[in-house]
Amino acid sequence: MPKEHSKTMTDHSHVRRSYDELAASYDTRWRKYIDATLALAMEPLELTGHERVLDVGCGTGELLRRLFDRWPRLRVTGVDVSPNMLRRAAEKCTGAALLAAEAHRLPSTDGCFDVVICANAFHYFRRPDCALAEFRRVLRPAGRLLLVDWCDDYLSCKLCSLWLRWTDPAFHHAYTLRACREMLQQSGFVVGMAFHRRIDWLWGQMCLTGET
Repeated sequence: MPKEHSKTMTDHSHVRRSYDELAASYDTRWRKYIDATLALAMEPLELTGHERVLDVGCGTGELLRRLFDRWPRLRVTGVDVSPNMLRRAAEKCTGAALLAAEAHRLPSTDGCFDVVICANAFHYFRRPDCALAEFRRVLRPAGRLLLVDWCDDYLSCKLCSLWLRWTDPAFHHAYTLRACREMLQQSGFVVGMAFHRRIDWLWGQMCLTGET
């Protein structure tokens, strides 16, 4: 096995192990954070209700559940590396297809989704450029990407990032809004909306949309 591939698999095993352990308590432990960040993720979505949507890093399925509550005829797929998180998602979202997979290796054919959403997961990706390339690959022409994540433009988030690099093997890197916009552009997305916002005294979030 090539050395780079072996390291990637080891890195993702940290994410998988961490979230397998958190799955049972995640929704209650992080309820305020979940509600605030997913409200931000839902804000720019303009759907007809019949789209094919992929949620990358779907976790316990909270965003999937909210999508179904608002647009019950969506065709939704959730992807995550944690089997335990996917089991929790399956309890909430019986109409969703749920797959165990990594963001840089999506088990989907080219152009099969209208919308890709990645909320609160981008900072775990060891290969963000490869993940963005995969998002673009599975989107149809004129398909849309919505990316929401921590924003390192805020000092409190920057300090959290520094702390997590020392204490959490699952964490990789948080980005500024400018850096994230540039990554989307380099991956071939036409960036539309791009803004950041503080959701409480600690967390600042960024939200970007892109079109293929």
